[in-house]
Amino acid sequence: MKTRALVALLVLCLFAPLAHARTADGRTKVVLIAGTKSHGPGAHEYLKSARLLKVMLDRSPSLHNVVTEVYYDGWPMNQTTLETADTIVFLSDGMQWSPWSWSPERIAFMQRQIDRGCGFMTFHFATYIPYQFARQALNWNGGYVDYDGPTHPTPYFTQKTLTTEIVFPNPTHPVLHGVHPFQIREEFYYKLTFVDGMTGITPLLRATGLPADPKVFPGPLATALAQTFFWAYDRPKQQGRKVQGRSIGATFGHYYANWQMDDYRKVVVNAICWTAHLTIPKEGIATTWVDDQTVDQTLGPTPAPNLSPLEPTRPPLDPAYIRK
Repeated sequence: MKTRALVALLVLCLFAPLAHARTADGRTKVVLIAGTKSHGPGAHEYLKSARLLKVMLDRSPSLHNVVTEVYYDGWPMNQTTLETADTIVFLSDGMQWSPWSWSPERIAFMQRQIDRGCGFMTFHFATYIPYQFARQALNWNGGYVDYDGPTHPTPYFTQKTLTTEIVFPNPTHPVLHGVHPFQIREEFYYKLTFVDGMTGITPLLRATGLPADPKVFPGPLATALAQTFFWAYDRPKQQGRKVQGRSIGATFGHYYANWQMDDYRKVVVNAICWTAHLTIPKEGIATTWVDDQTVDQTLGPTPAPNLSPLEPTRPPLDPAYIRK
C-alpha cells in the first residue's frame, strides 16, 4: 500500500504543473510576446502595444495576484517560462513570421502548452498564417485568416481599412462585459476560416461596413459571419485535464492610436484575462491609457530589436520605423 501511495504521489508531482500552470506563489501569469516591427510609425507597434498592455494590466484595480511578462522579438530567451503561463498572447507579423512557422521543436513545445489548457491569443497580423499550418491554427485558435490556401492561386488578402460601426453578435459573453458598441477606423482582416461546424466558436465583434469583396468598395456587404473579426474559442477539453483551454483571435490592432479608446482597450484586456480563466467583472477590467513616456519610465527604455535566427530574411527596416 505504501508503494502504491508513493507511486501516486510521484505521478501527481510530475503532472501537477501540466494541470495547474500558475506560478509557484499562486499568481496568474500572463505572457505577452511581441514580434519585430515591420510598418511605419503608428502601425504594427507590437512591442509598444505589449509594453502598454503590461503597464495597464499591472495597474488595473480589477486585477489581483496577476503577474505579466513581456518578451521581445518573437520568443523568450528561456522558453521554460511559458510552462507556467496561464495564457500566451502573440502580437506579431503573420505568414512566415507567425508562431506556426517556427522550428518543429518550437511548434511541439507550444502544442504542449495548448494541450495542458494554457490560454492562447493572436493579435492582428499574427492571425494570418500559411495554409501548411492550418491544422495548428484551427487546433490552437479555432480560426485563422487564410493567406495562401489551395483555392487561391496567389497570396490572398481579405483585408479592408475603413471607419465603421462595431456590433456585438453575442453581447452577453464575458469578454464584452462593460464594453459598448463603438465606431473605429481600423484595418480589418475578415472572411475567416473556422473549425468545422463552428464548434466552440463565439463571434464577438463584427464590422458592419465590410464589403463582400475587399477590392470593391463601396459594394455589396459581406455576410454577418464574414464580417466577424474577433472571436472566442472554447477548445475541446483534453482527457485527464481539469482546465479547458480558451483562445481568442483578434484580427484588428493595426493602429496604435486606437489604444486611447476605452472600449477598445477594455475588450482586448477582457479577452486576455478570459483566456487566463480570470473572472471578468460585470463592468469589465478597468484600464487607463498610459502615454509612451510613462511606459518608458515604468519599464525602462524600449530595447533595440534583436532578430531571431529562425526569422526569415527580409528587406532591412527603415530606421525611422523603429522607435528608439
